[in-house]
Amino acid sequence: MYRIVVFGLTALLTLSLVTITNAEMSEKAKMGRELFSDPSFGGTLDPGKASGLSCSDCHADFDEATNPDGRIRAGHSIVGVPHRGTAKGGMITADIFERAAGGGGFCYQHFLQKIPSDKVDPIAIPEEQAAALMAYFAHVSGDNKGPQFQITMLDKDAASAAADKIMEMKGDTQKGWKLYGQACNVCHPTAKKAGIGSQLVKRRPPRDLEKRKHHIAAYVRKGGFTMPFFSEDRLSDQDIADIVAFIGKLVEENK
Repeated sequence: MYRIVVFGLTALLTLSLVTITNAEMSEKAKMGRELFSDPSFGGTLDPGKASGLSCSDCHADFDEATNPDGRIRAGHSIVGVPHRGTAKGGMITADIFERAAGGGGFCYQHFLQKIPSDKVDPIAIPEEQAAALMAYFAHVSGDNKGPQFQITMLDKDAASAAADKIMEMKGDTQKGWKLYGQACNVCHPTAKKAGIGSQLVKRRPPRDLEKRKHHIAAYVRKGGFTMPFFSEDRLSDQDIADIVAFIGKLVEENK
């Protein structure tokens, strides 16, 4: 009986805290929260161009360091965004930071609408949506400045060199499967089935498996058309070596 009462009180307290938090969230922030998880982005995306991704596929809206959920996302948490001032390795400068939704304006075009990165206009995001996202970022951040990180964006040659290094490492297929589930499964439902992302293990094996694994490793480091890159603080070189070893094992078994 004692345990039931304590659990009931805990549940009531938790419910009260959630209710208070929701009550304190402004209407603009609530709109931002909806946009954050909506692949149509409030219906503003052209359905013929929409990738199917949402902000929440690549970014957490909580402190991952204190509340890990088992996912490894390509992007860092949105906690602390309002405190950063610049984004995308300096691509989003301080003078357009707010209007570009702290970098969200880049993702709005590139990842959600498959617009090539060199053609992106980060302030093309509708102004109302940009303001709503920033309100939501501010709500979940408070005084928390979020994780400290430095983004290094690799060009094709640098990504290839990184892949060279990764391919020299011995991968653990069992760890690779776990990491694949944590980092890749959102867009690649299984290694043998396509989703938002491509099918990584096809019915007809590649002619050169090592070349294919090298391509995957480079792609993870550089990113692609609609795939964000994973920096070293999200997936280490060893992590990627484990993932490509797992994929390679499935390819061999599929022959």
